[in-house]
Amino acid sequence: MTVFNLRVGESANITKIALLGSAKKRLNSLGITVGSSVTVLAYSLFNSGVLISCGAVRVGLRKNLANLIEVKK
Repeated sequence: MTVFNLRVGESANITKIALLGSAKKRLNSLGITVGSSVTVLAYSLFNSGVLISCGAVRVGLRKNLANLIEVKK
């Protein structure tokens, strides 16, 4: 299951981040790491992106990036 498969309001723990390079470093600097809890706040129009909350940080992710973050409820 990935972040993009969660419904609005659902929370889950990150189990794997399948990203490389600067994108992974950017998420790590925002506190989005393996073991963190994320909550889906909203989806964009036509489901092209998702707004998530991780701790005190809110981040908008594109669909392809959100599909690379695996979670477990």
